[in-house]
Amino acid sequence: MPDGSGSSSSIPLRQDALGTLKASEATLFIATPIHPKSEAHADKVFGRVLRPGVGGWTREAALAEADAVVLRAGTIREPDLLIAPKVRIVARNGTGYDSVDLPGCVSRGVVVTNVPGGNAEAVAEIALALALAVTRRVAELDARIRSGELVRSITALCPGLLGRTVGLVGMGDIAYAAARMFSAFNCKIIVYSPTSPASRWVKPDERYPVPLAHERVDSLDALLGRAHVVSLHCPLTPATRGMIGPRELALMLPDAVLINTSRGAMVDEDALVAALREGRIGGAGLDVTAVEPAYGDNLAKFAGLRNVVVLPHVGASTDAAQEYGCNAAIDICADYLEGRGARNRVA
Repeated sequence: MPDGSGSSSSIPLRQDALGTLKASEATLFIATPIHPKSEAHADKVFGRVLRPGVGGWTREAALAEADAVVLRAGTIREPDLLIAPKVRIVARNGTGYDSVDLPGCVSRGVVVTNVPGGNAEAVAEIALALALAVTRRVAELDARIRSGELVRSITALCPGLLGRTVGLVGMGDIAYAAARMFSAFNCKIIVYSPTSPASRWVKPDERYPVPLAHERVDSLDALLGRAHVVSLHCPLTPATRGMIGPRELALMLPDAVLINTSRGAMVDEDALVAALREGRIGGAGLDVTAVEPAYGDNLAKFAGLRNVVVLPHVGASTDAAQEYGCNAAIDICADYLEGRGARNRVA
């Protein structure tokens, strides 16, 4: 299971074939709206910035003209690459890059980058918020009193979060931030991350400067059987897709809460809904779902469940995190086109 770090390989690049290009003379395609201040930053750095639906530009026409792409939401897939002959780099503003067709980019000499760590605090914050919301029954009780129900405090008993055991799956930047936050609640931190070195969070380094008290376990099963809160913090890969299914849910404690701020496809949602309806686990807090955006029919399976809180993938949506990540992606594109290399290259 990867911990989120990327790597590059030796491949023929469009940049090498086409030569360097000043950003002030280049065309940047912003696939979906980004932070307002970053929109202005892009206009300042690049000679031309194209946005779907702005100035008469369609997505297809903009891709045909673009030298670089900044991707916040949405995807870049094979059909997009087929009509983008000039694109040299696709830059994500966050950590995850499963929204980009990596093999398609590699085969065309298109570099892919991300901005690791830029949204770590924000996503960890939403993981903590979801854990509190579920363990303290916040959304449920709010909905009940708003509906006119009289709720007596003695009927609102809950396990709470203080002093509980929190199991983190993954040891990247977000998990590190989450571990620090949960530790403030005197939680015992246990971690499963088979690809992370034994020294991580133990010996100070530039990425993780403060050691954290935690216990490493050698299997996901071991973590699931002990944690009151199970929080997923690893990238979506073939190995992690569907990693929480019927078998794994059956291993969890009866009052355990599952938190997912990573990717919806890591959890078998039908199995999760069944476990929630039957009371086999305590609850779930989801910032990501198998089908996004999370609204309307996409959320029908969660209807009537009081022990789940669902958010529309807003973990990274703090003002500071979005401005930082979007500005970084823009600057990465400019630096690459101008021959200064590709920072945070993942493909």
